[in-house]
Amino acid sequence: MPVERNALVGDIRRFNRFYTGLIGLLDETLTHSAYTLTEARVLFELDRRSGAPAADTGGTAGFLARMFHLDIGPAASEMARELRLEPTYLTRILRKFAAAGLTEMRADPNDRHRRRLSLTARGNRALARLQMTANQDLARLTAGLADDEAQQLSDALKRVTRLLGGDMGETATSGNRQ
Repeated sequence: MPVERNALVGDIRRFNRFYTGLIGLLDETLTHSAYTLTEARVLFELDRRSGAPAADTGGTAGFLARMFHLDIGPAASEMARELRLEPTYLTRILRKFAAAGLTEMRADPNDRHRRRLSLTARGNRALARLQMTANQDLARLTAGLADDEAQQLSDALKRVTRLLGGDMGETATSGNRQ
């Protein structure tokens, strides 16, 4: 029997409302921290990209990369695009992080004219606290599931990700992060 697409859209929207309420994504801050969900995601991305080589932009660095003369793996503008953030909004977040001592810019060892943005030790500690709290929250959420139910949930999450075109490899590596 074919699925009526409007009903599927309604099902997805209902699930989104259920899940965002269940895990508190609509709260002002993530896991009662000093960071919004967007800021926490930017922290995670900075950490994830810290060891990556600079992207080849073909000489056309994006707005943020030109503004800060930096590489963070892929250019900052690429990160804004991937996270679907306005570059000016990402710029404000990066400035907030710098003012709080969470990030630093260092000379690129391969090109002294370029700078790389990375998390400081303080930034790494903030990210670790966010990850630990998020992991604890999710562990509490699933604590009442029997082993077979936990496996069913894991399989369903993987299936939804696959069906909607997601990359479980990235999800698997970030599963212990955020």
